[in-house]
Amino acid sequence: MKIPFDKISGIKVLKNERLSKYTSLHIGGNADYFIKIYSKKALKKVLHIIKKRRMKYIVIGAGTNLLVSDKGFRGVVIKLYGSFKEMNKRGGCFYCGGGVLVDTFLEKVRKVGYGGAEFLVGIPGTIGGGIKGNAGAFGRSFADVTEKITIINEKIQEEKLENEKIGFAYRRSRIKNGSIIISANIRLTRKKKKEINAAMKRNLARRWQRQPTGYSAGSFFKNPPGCSAGGLIAECGLRGERIGDAEVSRKHGNFIVNRGQATALDVVQLVRKVKKIVREKTGILLKEEVKILK
Repeated sequence: MKIPFDKISGIKVLKNERLSKYTSLHIGGNADYFIKIYSKKALKKVLHIIKKRRMKYIVIGAGTNLLVSDKGFRGVVIKLYGSFKEMNKRGGCFYCGGGVLVDTFLEKVRKVGYGGAEFLVGIPGTIGGGIKGNAGAFGRSFADVTEKITIINEKIQEEKLENEKIGFAYRRSRIKNGSIIISANIRLTRKKKKEINAAMKRNLARRWQRQPTGYSAGSFFKNPPGCSAGGLIAECGLRGERIGDAEVSRKHGNFIVNRGQATALDVVQLVRKVKKIVREKTGILLKEEVKILK
């Protein structure tokens, strides 16, 4: 069967690629097409074909905050490489491609003595994904350091958005699922490397003190207003609750861990059970922070 993307340069197309290799939960069936894209021009061409053929598609970064169905994804999965992983400094602002990993970004700005984003240390994922979901920790988030972004919108047009137009809110933004963040300008300030290192070390220690190791998608539920999702789950006696190889972490109630052989169905059933019990006991309906891809 002819691959619809075979005439586009600057991409690598994999058919029936297993998505568990690309997710932090290590769960997920095959995608019809998995496309590695290395340039903006190639990305636009791929999107035009997708739109013309009315194919489903999704862009993934580091595969965190994502649960993929055991049946996989009947469509196209896009992952950004090449120019989307470039980064350079412009005054006190850092231009980052949407595919730059958060930890790579932090290491590069640390080396040149710029701080203000130390709260991101230990957060897995990419700059694009982090901005779209307004990732953060310790009371701060990407909203605090993002000056502007460039997206390719649903009409396959480039669009620049200043901070206030991004629509940042708790663990979300107004960036639509059909739009792709291709670059961002992150505004930081001059800081002594010793201070940056100390802050990163302190934040990382706090993070690992509270969070489990192993395969997970990070915090599974959003914190309800005024309380902690992990705290509610612990109060309901659900830490250690298990279905198949999916388990509510014994260390932190808001983490669901794949103990090695968990399926997406195991996780989904466990999530339903947790939500049901928490609502019965507290009256609070937990909402997923993790995107469930079917």
